[in-house]
Amino acid sequence: MNRESFAKKISKFLFYGWIIIALSALATFFSSPGQTYSISAFINSYIVDFGYSRTLISSIYSAATILSGFLLVFMGKAVDRFGQRRMLVIAGTTLSLACFFNSFVANIPMIFIGFFLLRYFGQGSLTLIPGSLVPQWFEKKRALAISLLTLGTIFGTIIVPRINIYMIETYGWQTAWRGWSLLILVLFVPLMWIFIVNKPENIGMLPDNMPVRSNHDIAYELELVTQRSFTLNQAIKTKEFWFIGLISMLIPMISTGMIFHFYSIMSERGINETETATIIGFIALPGLSMPLIAGTIIDRYRSKYIIFTSLLFIMFDLIYIQYTSTPLTAGIFLLIYGFFSNVQSITLNVIWVRYFGRLYLGSIRGASTVFAVVGSALGTVPFGLSYDMTGSYKTAFILMAMATFMGMILSLTIKKPTKKSVY
Repeated sequence: MNRESFAKKISKFLFYGWIIIALSALATFFSSPGQTYSISAFINSYIVDFGYSRTLISSIYSAATILSGFLLVFMGKAVDRFGQRRMLVIAGTTLSLACFFNSFVANIPMIFIGFFLLRYFGQGSLTLIPGSLVPQWFEKKRALAISLLTLGTIFGTIIVPRINIYMIETYGWQTAWRGWSLLILVLFVPLMWIFIVNKPENIGMLPDNMPVRSNHDIAYELELVTQRSFTLNQAIKTKEFWFIGLISMLIPMISTGMIFHFYSIMSERGINETETATIIGFIALPGLSMPLIAGTIIDRYRSKYIIFTSLLFIMFDLIYIQYTSTPLTAGIFLLIYGFFSNVQSITLNVIWVRYFGRLYLGSIRGASTVFAVVGSALGTVPFGLSYDMTGSYKTAFILMAMATFMGMILSLTIKKPTKKSVY
């Protein structure tokens, strides 16, 4: 029985789109080796073992992240051409090899290559591909579906830092990387190969499990998708592509810079690494409420007002962190930040497909992901410089609050584009 036949059989009892969400969430979980919340656990080991400064490591990480971000457009185009299933297998296999390579890094060029491979195939590809897969299966319930997709990242944020710290302290950072390599290759890659189906039309179904009376329904849906979808060239001619892209830089920039240096940020407040590994998971806990928020807020109110409000609370939260000095107050900061950053991220994921359609979503998300990845790259250096030059992270947090305010202004200028506006 091939996967399409299996999917049809399953869909007699359970819409296969829900299986796709579970598999996609698993993909985002296995993006963890390339995520900052995972890599940050290795940074102190690199600094101690190799004697490099925090600013140097931050700069290498930023350069590798920027390079991976600009190249993600090719991954997006490959997704549109070859399909999500094949590219998930390729990205997963390459990420496994990247983890294995990172267990041998010993100098600046190797660290740069290691960071690049982790960021491109982990943080970049294994969030881009699931993000273009799930919207193929849902339309009316798209916000709910995307909020469920983020559970993979949420559980990764909660679980992975503690796993990494335990593995590094018990067996060493080299063994920790090899463990990830083996787990991805043995568990993740086979599941993607066996069970992923690219779109409901491939098995004679429609998004949201809408009833199919005849093959004409499938043909009509595909025609509507074509009419409503922007090509990448059309999308980049709209101001919304650029404004939404700039806004989407903010959360990755703040989160990456903050989490990359979080153990150091907490250390200057007298909080040890074990406590920090627990506290850092608080940033993900509010995400567990997102399936409820998706239906009651994100699907009901205009996206630009949700974006504006979430950025407003994040700006005030970045000011509040200046007054945190205990695990409790640090945890409160992360809970607030985690809630509104999750609302922001889900809204942005919904808005790309809502504004530009799903036919060319891979290439459009590949291009738009450049903004997020560049944002990630820009986040680490200000925090590193702030600490190296002043002995504190206060200046970096003030700069991030100012950038958030600029994003609030931009959010009020966006509206759904029409194809007529690009000609």
